[in-house]
Amino acid sequence: MPLPIYPESTCSSADQTQPSGTVTKKAAPFQGNVAFVTLGCAKNLVDSEVMLGVLLDQGYRAVENPEQADVIVVNTCAFLQSAVEEGIDKILEMAAYKKSARCRKLIVAGCMVERYRQQLQAEIPEVDRFVSTDELLKIGEEGSTTAECFDQARRPYFLYDETMPRALSTGKHSAFIKISEGCNRPCAFCIIPKIRGGLRSRQQSSILSEFKLLLDHGVKEFNLVAQDLTAYGTDFPGNRGIKSELADLLSNIDQISQDDFWVRLFYAYPVGTNQELIRQIIASQKICNYLDIPLQHVSNSVLKSMRRPLGEKGTRALIESIREAAPDLAIRTTFILGFPGETEADVEMLEEFVSAGHFTHVGAFTYSQEEEADSFTYPEQVPDQVKEARRARIMAAQKKVVDQRLAKLVGSEMKVLVDGFHPDTELLLSARTEWQGPETDGQVIINDVPEEFANQLSDLQGKFVRVKITEVKDFDLIATLIS
Repeated sequence: MPLPIYPESTCSSADQTQPSGTVTKKAAPFQGNVAFVTLGCAKNLVDSEVMLGVLLDQGYRAVENPEQADVIVVNTCAFLQSAVEEGIDKILEMAAYKKSARCRKLIVAGCMVERYRQQLQAEIPEVDRFVSTDELLKIGEEGSTTAECFDQARRPYFLYDETMPRALSTGKHSAFIKISEGCNRPCAFCIIPKIRGGLRSRQQSSILSEFKLLLDHGVKEFNLVAQDLTAYGTDFPGNRGIKSELADLLSNIDQISQDDFWVRLFYAYPVGTNQELIRQIIASQKICNYLDIPLQHVSNSVLKSMRRPLGEKGTRALIESIREAAPDLAIRTTFILGFPGETEADVEMLEEFVSAGHFTHVGAFTYSQEEEADSFTYPEQVPDQVKEARRARIMAAQKKVVDQRLAKLVGSEMKVLVDGFHPDTELLLSARTEWQGPETDGQVIINDVPEEFANQLSDLQGKFVRVKITEVKDFDLIATLIS
C-alpha cells in the first residue's frame, strides 16, 4: 500500500496529541476508495504520488484493484503515439468499471491532457474530469479542467515541492525525486517542451528538505529524475542558462546524513555531463556509480539532424573521458533507430559503438512520427519494418556485451538493496546493486539464505545486505545471502 509522506502542516492521520504536544489536523471524512493507473516515466510516477497524497489528505483510501475503487485516476503519457494509444486503451478499460464495478468517477490526468485537451473532452465522454499537469493539487475538486488550460499558447508552470502531500507507491525504501520540470533543449524528435513547458528547477533547499523528510520515513534509495538533469539550476538568476548546480546539489546531499543510502541519477544530457559531475560521483560515498545519459545515436549526420549538441567525435570523446576517469561507473543510455535519413552505414557505426562494451545498460527505440515534432516533415522516412530490424541488431549487440559483463561477476561479492519477495514466490528475494535502477536494469535474485535469516525474510525488505553471485540468468544475477 502507498506510504503517506505528509508535511507536518498538512498531516491528517488522526486527531491526536503528539509527544511534542502538537495536535495534528483532524482526519477528513472517508470519501471512498481511489485507484491510480500511472503510464509512462518516473516523472509521471511522482505526479501520481502527489495527486494520491492530495486525495488521501481529503479522506480517500488507496486501493490497488480498480474494481474496488469509487474513483479511478489514469495518469497518462503522450511522448509517443504508441503511448497515446496505450493511454486511450487504458482510459476505455477503466471506463468500463463505471458499469461493471463501483466506480463513480473517472479522472484523466497528465501529458495526454496537455497534448490533446480538447479532443479528449469531446471524444471520451466517459471521463468525468480532466486534470492538466498544472492542476495536480486540484485533483479532488469538482468540475472539468479550467478554461485557461485550454489556451494553446499557455505553458505549464507547476513545480512540486516538499510542502505538498505525497504518498509513495514504490515501497517504503525507494523513492523518486523530481528536481526540475520541463526542458529547454531543441531536439527535433521531441515534444516534451511543448507538453511540459520550459525548464523550471526546484531550489536546493526544497530538494534537501524532501531528502530529510524521506530519510525520516526510512527511504534508503533516492532516484533523481528530470527531463534534463544536468541543466538543473541553469534557470536560476545569475547562472545565465549555462552554469549547472547539479554537482553542488549532490555534494550537499552527500552531507545530509551519516545514514546508509543510495542516490542514483537519471537522464543526464550529454553536453552537461562534465568532469566536475564525474568527479563528484567518484568522490561521493552516497552517489551510485551509475549515470543515465541518453545519447540517441553516434552517427554525425543523424545527430545533426536530431539537433543534438554533440556529434560523433564529441559523443565518443565524452564516453572515453568517463571511462578513463571512472572505469567502474555504470553508464545507461538510449538510442533511436530509424530516424529520418538514417543509413545502413549509420547503423553499422552505432552497432560497432555498442559492441565496444561502453555501456552497462542500453535501451533501443524505433523513431516515432510525432506531428508536433520538427522531424515530422523530414524527408527520407525509414519504413517501420526496417526500423524494427535495426533496433533488434543493436539490442543483439548489447546482449553480447551484457552476457560477457555479467559472467565476470560470478563468484564475486557485492552490496545490494533488498526490494522484497520475488513476484513469483516468497521463497526468493529480489534485490538490486547500485548499478541496477528500478524496473529496467535487471535484478539480483537471492535464492539461498543462511538458516539464521530463514525466518526473517520479510524483515530484509529495504535493507542493504551482502551477497555472493553464483550464476547468471538472462539480464539477472542469482545470488546467495552472506550477511
